[in-house]
Amino acid sequence: MRLIIARSNFFSYSETFIEEQINQLEPIHVLYEGWQPTRLKAGGCIYPFPFSILAVRGVLRRVVPALYQKIYTYYLRRFLRVHKVDAFLANYGPLGTNIYEACLAEGIPYSVVFLGFDAAEKKTLATYGARYALSLPKAKAIICVAESMRANLEGIAGPLPNLHVIPCGVDTSKFTPGTAKEGFNVISVARFAEKKGSLKSIQAFEILLRDFPNAQLRMVGDGPLWEEAKAYVSMHGLSDNIHFLGAMGQSDYLPLLQESNVFIQHSVLTPSGDSEGTPVAILEASACGLAICSTRHAGIPDAVIEGKTGLLVDEHDVNGMASALKSLASDSAATRAYGVAARKHMEEAYDVVKLSAKIKGLLV
Repeated sequence: MRLIIARSNFFSYSETFIEEQINQLEPIHVLYEGWQPTRLKAGGCIYPFPFSILAVRGVLRRVVPALYQKIYTYYLRRFLRVHKVDAFLANYGPLGTNIYEACLAEGIPYSVVFLGFDAAEKKTLATYGARYALSLPKAKAIICVAESMRANLEGIAGPLPNLHVIPCGVDTSKFTPGTAKEGFNVISVARFAEKKGSLKSIQAFEILLRDFPNAQLRMVGDGPLWEEAKAYVSMHGLSDNIHFLGAMGQSDYLPLLQESNVFIQHSVLTPSGDSEGTPVAILEASACGLAICSTRHAGIPDAVIEGKTGLLVDEHDVNGMASALKSLASDSAATRAYGVAARKHMEEAYDVVKLSAKIKGLLV
C-alpha cells in the first residue's frame, strides 16, 4: 500500500502516538506543516517556486484563504498522482477538511484520525463543523481514539457508519516494568496545559503529604501553565517533594516510569470544550506496571479499569484524588497488584502493533 500520512507538526514531543503510527504503518511519505501540510519529512515540498517559500504561503493563507485552498488542492492532487498514492491518512479533523477534495478528485480513499480537541473544543467545532459535515461521510474511515468523541461528530455530520473507535496504542515491548525505588514515588508525564489538570494533581499530592511526608512526585513536561505550577509549589513549601523535570523524550522518561509506583493525571474538560482523547502517557505508565490515579474523563475509563488497574475520581475532585493517593500509599501490595493488572490490560487491548493492524485494514 502506497500510503501518505499527514500531521500538523514535523515532531512534537507530546505527539509520540503519531510517531508510533508512522513507524507501524510505514508510509511512503509524511506531510507536515499546519492544517494544509505541504512539506515532506524526507525533505522538499509539494509546491514549486514561489509557493515553496514559507513567507509566500503565509501571506496567501492570511490574505486570500479561499484562493490558497484551491492552490493547495491543485498541487496536492498533482503530488498524489505523481506518487501513485493508494491511501491518505490525516491526523486531526481540521487537517482532514483540507485534503479531502484532492483525494476525492483523484479517487484516493482518505481516512481521518480524531485525537481529542478536534472533536470537542467549541472553537474548533464552530470553525470546522461545516467542513466536517461535508468531508466525514465521504471518508473511507473515521478513527476516534475514544468513544466519547462519537456524539459530537455525529451531531455535526449525522450517522457515521464509517466511524471506528481505535485507541492510541503503546509499544509493550519498549515500555516494560522495572524495579520501583523504595518509598511512595509518583510520576506525571504531561504538558502543563489546562486539560491536563497538572495543578489539581499537585494540590491532591499536597494533601497526601500531610499523612505521607516522604512521598515524592516527579513531573515531566512543560507548557503554558508550567511557571504557574512551579510558583504554587514554591509558595506552598513543596519543593522537597515535588520536582519539575521539564520536557523529555521517551527514552529519557522511560526509566523514571520504571522507578515509580503510581502515575497521576487529573484530566478535565476545559470551559472551551478542550478534551483529551486517550492520554498516551497513561498507556505507557500502565505498560510499565504502574498503578494509575486519574479522572473519569474521555477515554481514560477505558484505558484504566477502575478498581483493577487503578483508581479514578470525578473531574475537579481534588479531595477525591488525594484520598485515592492515600489508599495507594497505604497498601503497597494492592498498588503492585494494580500495576500487574495494568500491564496485562495494555498487552491485551492497547498493544500498538495490534491496533495499527486494525487501522491499516480500514485504509483501502
